[in-house]
Amino acid sequence: MKDKLLEFTVGLCLLIAVACDTGSAKTEDSTAEATTEKEGKKKKDKNPASEGFAVNNNYDLLEVSKMGKNTVPESSGLEASTDGNFWTHPDAGNEAVLYKVNQSGELLETMNVQGAKNNDWEDVARGNDGFLYIGDMGNNENTRQDLQILKVDEKSKKVVGTIPFKYADQTEFPPSKENQNFDVEGFLMHNNAFYLFTKNRGKGDWVKLYKVANQPGAQQTVSPIDSVQISTKITAADISPDGKRIALLGEGWAYLFETSNPDQVFQGKKEQIPLGKVGQAEGLVFVNDTDMMISNEKGRLFMLSLKK
Repeated sequence: MKDKLLEFTVGLCLLIAVACDTGSAKTEDSTAEATTEKEGKKKKDKNPASEGFAVNNNYDLLEVSKMGKNTVPESSGLEASTDGNFWTHPDAGNEAVLYKVNQSGELLETMNVQGAKNNDWEDVARGNDGFLYIGDMGNNENTRQDLQILKVDEKSKKVVGTIPFKYADQTEFPPSKENQNFDVEGFLMHNNAFYLFTKNRGKGDWVKLYKVANQPGAQQTVSPIDSVQISTKITAADISPDGKRIALLGEGWAYLFETSNPDQVFQGKKEQIPLGKVGQAEGLVFVNDTDMMISNEKGRLFMLSLKK
């Protein structure tokens, strides 16, 4: 009897030992998997390259200056002035002003735009007609129903026209979180029309393209004419003087499109240029057919130049 009891006790101990080893192994495996997953997340590129875009390393980026914080508190858009300098502006929560700066970041002029209110200015463009156009279209919460483009006379320093618009595909204010793709921080002007590129705050990385006619007066209803997937959020846009290239500014990248027709901008050659650490960059303007000036919110100015 004692022998049988001893055998039973030994067997039970062996079973418990095996169970403990198995549990320990499972715990170790789970811990290893969790560590690997965590490391994978850490190593995940915050600003990955976008599918369908070739990486272009033929550009040099040089920080050229910084605007004075006390004179230019924020730079949310960038455009060339008629005298070879640059206009920039702040966004929501600031006055309706344009700041003229030179390449050295020095403030040359402060224009208080008469007849304007800065609801959320996000970009500025110049038309072939000589007027400046300010995109009052920032829409972080996707709730705005007063989107507009302001036509500004640089000489008289006042608003001389307003182009209001709304999106045909937005019926809720705001839409569901995954469909919040009605914020625009980058637009350009070409052939008397404006081209708007969305900053997607929803899902899917889709950048939508809208076209707004340069027709002050009644509110226009515009539908997206094309879209493309870009892995970062778009904060600025411009077209080269020769009309052959369109550039979009993203997080850590500039996206370059070769096209003769902005309506089909996403259909041609697509490249992306690595920028590195430029901070929260929100202003971009072509200074010639290849090179661009970039500004960030803290007033740093960068020149993005094609290598010689």
